[in-house]
Amino acid sequence: MSNKEHVQKVTAVVCAYFVHAGHLTREEAKEISGLDDDHFEQAYDKASAIFAKIGSDPDKGLGKLFTYLGEEVDEYMKRISAYGIA
Repeated sequence: MSNKEHVQKVTAVVCAYFVHAGHLTREEAKEISGLDDDHFEQAYDKASAIFAKIGSDPDKGLGKLFTYLGEEVDEYMKRISAYGIA
């Protein structure tokens, strides 16, 4: 799998989170990610896990979003860069 595909998966998780938060439709998020149905569903599941941890509690803030996002996309990031960061 190419680095492009792993970056698309990271993007899909972020987009799918915004679906859960009510800012994008599922179709818009899938279109932005450029992934097929199966891969987008995997990303959507990861975003569901993030949203479940944060919920609609605004006090948890952006920092928690990035913490939980990092946990969910760590495997993709390690395939892009051996260090897990771009």
